[in-house]
Amino acid sequence: RLGAENELTATLPYSGDEFGVPPNLHVLGTMNSADRSIAFIDTALRRRFQFREVAPDSDVLRAEMPEGGVIDGVDVPALLDVINDRIELLFDRDHTLGHSFFIRITSLDDLRQVVLEKVIPQLQEYFYGDWRRVCLVLGCPHQTDGEQPTSENPFPVLAAERLSVSALLGTHNGDYEDQVRFSVNPEFLASEGPALANFFKAIMGQPADNGST
Repeated sequence: RLGAENELTATLPYSGDEFGVPPNLHVLGTMNSADRSIAFIDTALRRRFQFREVAPDSDVLRAEMPEGGVIDGVDVPALLDVINDRIELLFDRDHTLGHSFFIRITSLDDLRQVVLEKVIPQLQEYFYGDWRRVCLVLGCPHQTDGEQPTSENPFPVLAAERLSVSALLGTHNGDYEDQVRFSVNPEFLASEGPALANFFKAIMGQPADNGST
């Protein structure tokens, strides 16, 4: 830097001017936790820069969102905390979701779109398409004892359907096992108002609005 010990300047090739880094210039860059797997680049960066962790912070949502982030009875910051606690339990803290996913939400419809277009795809990537683990994060672990999967959660974001080996033709059933097909619950897609709020409350383990079923 100019004015510092070991000050260096360079001659710009086109203008011929002398250039040096001014003392008031600060270079800020962002890097996802997953990028740390690029070991050699990471080592080089750490020798030259200071690193500061910016973890997901639900308090930012409480400060920046209207009504402290509570939308039609759904506490969005608390929802983020619940989801991240489960991700950390099943995976690690470096894969928790950032608060930026939720900061522009102003309605339950917005929140549903974030879950559909950001949260679920991110969880699918984390768990390599293992829908059972996605269900564990979203609070809808389906049971498969019996002919059809059932759940203690009356408002599951995801639905499950048993695929029976008996449907296969020309095979020995003992060679294969029944599977479960997971998909987004059609009721989650179609619900509005308090009925939609119940799905988000179910993720957090909160009681449903008695006025909706």
